[in-house]
Amino acid sequence: MSATSDWTTQILLTAFNQIIVGLCMCVFHCYNYGNMAPFYHGLNQTELTLRHMSRTLLLLSLSCGPDHPNVAATFINVAMIYQDIGKMNTALRYLQEALKKNERLLGEEHIQTAECYHALAIAFNCMGGFQTFSPGKSL
Repeated sequence: MSATSDWTTQILLTAFNQIIVGLCMCVFHCYNYGNMAPFYHGLNQTELTLRHMSRTLLLLSLSCGPDHPNVAATFINVAMIYQDIGKMNTALRYLQEALKKNERLLGEEHIQTAECYHALAIAFNCMGGFQTFSPGKSL
């Protein structure tokens, strides 16, 4: 092997190493943003909460890809924030997207998919679109 090919190999390995470290840091930062959002939400800082959740989604999509269960879980969390501030249509859009991702990635019987169904039921109930069911009553 020549000195030039050793040098080229070393440069490629260094670049690859930097990419891996960068992705790890990206995942670390997206979880930090995701962890800060509930803190701001508890302080009624909705704008900061949504900004942190938006950054979380961006970093997760970049580091894990847009079709990842963590992205779907974050969609559910964003929907809950919108639901709390009364923006139900926006919340429903996030929940429907989360449901599509969860069913495709995890299956219909996964706990995260069930959590999404539960969140959708709560959202519909808040909108008055969820009827009370009793066994003797037809829908």
